[in-house]
Amino acid sequence: MAKPAITWEGRRALTDNPNTNADTFKNAARELMDKSLLADAATFFSLANDEEALREIAELAVEEGNFFLFQAAAAKLGPESLGREKVEALREAAENSGKALYAERAAKYISEHY
Repeated sequence: MAKPAITWEGRRALTDNPNTNADTFKNAARELMDKSLLADAATFFSLANDEEALREIAELAVEEGNFFLFQAAAAKLGPESLGREKVEALREAAENSGKALYAERAAKYISEHY
C-alpha cells in the first residue's frame, strides 16, 4: 500500500519513482492542500505541470502576503506569467500584516524581475 503524501516518506516515494504520473502528483498536491501544506502542494503541482493550480496557490500567497509560498509557485510559472501587479499586491499585503521579511523579499523580487 502506498504511503500518503502527507508523510515525508510518502512524498519521497512519489518523487523517487520515475513512473509517477501527473495525476498522481496532482492527487498528492490536493491532499497536501487539504492539510494546509501549500508549499509542498506547489512542489507537486509543479511536478504535474499544473499551471492552473500553481496560479491558485500564487493567489493565496498574494492574499496572505506570503512571499515564500508565492516564490514556490513562481519558480515554475515564471515572473512574467504572474505579473508585477501580483507581486506588488503581495508586498502590500505583507506590509499590512506585519510580515516585514516577506515584504522586503517581494520588493527585491520586483527589482530583480521587472
